[in-house]
Amino acid sequence: MKLMYFLFLCCVQTLVAQTYHPDKIQIDGISYDYRYHHLESYFNYYPEKRPVINKDSTIISRGYIAEYEIADQQLYLRDLKIPVNGNYQELVSQAKKVLPENASGLKMHWIDGLFDVGLGNPIILHAKDSLNPIFDSYYILEIKRGVVKTTQIFNYKQYKSFKDYQWERFRNTPEYRKIYDKLQQTTMDPIDIQGHIYNHILFYSKRNFLKKSI
Repeated sequence: MKLMYFLFLCCVQTLVAQTYHPDKIQIDGISYDYRYHHLESYFNYYPEKRPVINKDSTIISRGYIAEYEIADQQLYLRDLKIPVNGNYQELVSQAKKVLPENASGLKMHWIDGLFDVGLGNPIILHAKDSLNPIFDSYYILEIKRGVVKTTQIFNYKQYKSFKDYQWERFRNTPEYRKIYDKLQQTTMDPIDIQGHIYNHILFYSKRNFLKKSI
């Protein structure tokens, strides 16, 4: 978890200088961009499995594209690809390096929380900010130990309402204060910290699950 705070932070700070390439997730046979990077925590425990030596590990410069799939309510890693000579239009599979021998996927059993998947074409509000686009609708997943427990589809208005609801529940908790204090120790401007936590509230408020009907 501590690593992920700083991965998100580094992502925000370096976004202007680099192009962001999201991971992919397949749901009901359709592939979507996926902006949560579960393998970073995995590689923290198994650095020898990382396909690219990356001394400046951030979400943006991670050097690979992970491909996930939800099958029978279970979240799997199906493939891991790296760009050829930095060209993300030409990717080469590194699945044998990460997946168990003779397995078609890796169960993501360490994943808990709320995750959103944008549906349709992304709308980029700020120049070069491809990390935080908005969508007409969103697929929301509640995952417990890699198993999808609850799903909902929100339009943008419902999604915004849900984020506001999560924010109101989360901002007065000890966990919020802990995150805020950690971010204060970085180079992030204090005026930006609250907005950063709000933008990623589903990730940070992962204990506040889908309990409200909107």
